[in-house]
Amino acid sequence: MIQLGLFDVTAGRHGGNVESAAAYARLKPRQYAQRDMVYDYIARADRIGITCRELAEMLDVGMNQISGRFTELKATGRIVKAGVRDGCAVYVAEGLVG
Repeated sequence: MIQLGLFDVTAGRHGGNVESAAAYARLKPRQYAQRDMVYDYIARADRIGITCRELAEMLDVGMNQISGRFTELKATGRIVKAGVRDGCAVYVAEGLVG
């Protein structure tokens, strides 16, 4: 699988804090695997799609633990918004909209 670069979605919130930036650097390797896992769930949802809330509930984690991966996948075009369900954006793997 091609690894697209991660970017710090909270970079603007670090405010130059060295400890915050260092914490991000420590977590970055784990985020590659988590992003790929999130993408796999979205791709398997096919045209029905999945919301961040639904996936968080399936994985029994807080939305804050995976919302950054949704942001990264959206920014790289790997997932796209396909609608809204229960007030949340529904995402599908790129190419499945329609």
